[in-house]
Formats: sequence, structure tokens, C-alpha cells
Amino acid sequence: MLKRSGLSMVDVVEEFLSGYPDQIRKITEEVRHMARRAMPRAHEFLYYDAVNYALSDSPLERICYISPAQNQVTLGFLFGAHLDDQHHLLQGIGKRARHIKIRTLEEAKNPTLKELVKAAWTNGAASISGMKQQARQHVVAHSPPKHAPRSRRKTR
Repeated sequence: MLKRSGLSMVDVVEEFLSGYPDQIRKITEEVRHMARRAMPRAHEFLYYDAVNYALSDSPLERICYISPAQNQVTLGFLFGAHLDDQHHLLQGIGKRARHIKIRTLEEAKNPTLKELVKAAWTNGAASISGMKQQARQHVVAHSPPKHAPRSRRKTR
């Protein structure tokens, strides 16, 4: 179990959830339990008021997140646009991210959520690797050209 500042991660998340309505806490815990089963090697941490799951402790390697609000819980996928969403649950129009709004405990128990989380985890390493490679190519393509070193000889 992860430890941060003397508190276990469970305590940190429970403390984070304590300000939300009971129904939202139950939905969040259900989705969180499912996510941990679907991604047993994922790193779980709080980041931007959400429970995040990543390939490492780095927020740059996040795969998905659970974000509670007063009336719903959002299950978000950082590379959701690449997921095969046969049940048309994913919302969003961005280039990469998609999300699902969960409003009831019954919706949280939908087995399709686990399928999407597993697929996101399976494809996550490749998506992050591709994103890093694109970023490197962008930097190289937009870097100023390197000039040959100038000679110190004076020309006449």
C-alpha cells in the first residue's frame, strides 16, 4: 500500500471523499474497487481533486481517473478517444480524452466500465509512449538549426 506523509493512500482518499455526499462516496468506492481489480499494477494517487491511475507515480503517465462531484462521479480516460466504445458510453470531443458520468451505484456496477478500464490500461503504455515520441519529434522539428562552429581565423 502506498504511504504518503505518514498516511496510507486509503486514508488520504477517504479523507478526500469525506466532504462528498454519501451516495457519491459509495459510487466512487465502487468504481475505485473495480479500477484496482482491472489495473492491479497501477499506481494510485490523488492529483487535481481526482483519484488517478498511472503506469508510475508520475502524473504524466496517467491512464484514467475518478473525479467525484456533488451530483455525479466522472470516470475519465486520458486516451479515451482510442478506446473501442461499443456501448457508446464515452463522452467528449477532444483529440485524446473521454469520460463517463456515473450518477447511480447501479451505473457504477456496469461491467462495461471494467472492460473500458482494462482496455485503457492495456493500451496505456503504447499511448503514453506514442505521446512522448510525438513530443520529442515536435521539439526537434521546432528547434533552431545547429550551425557549424565558426573558425577563429581572420579572413582577409
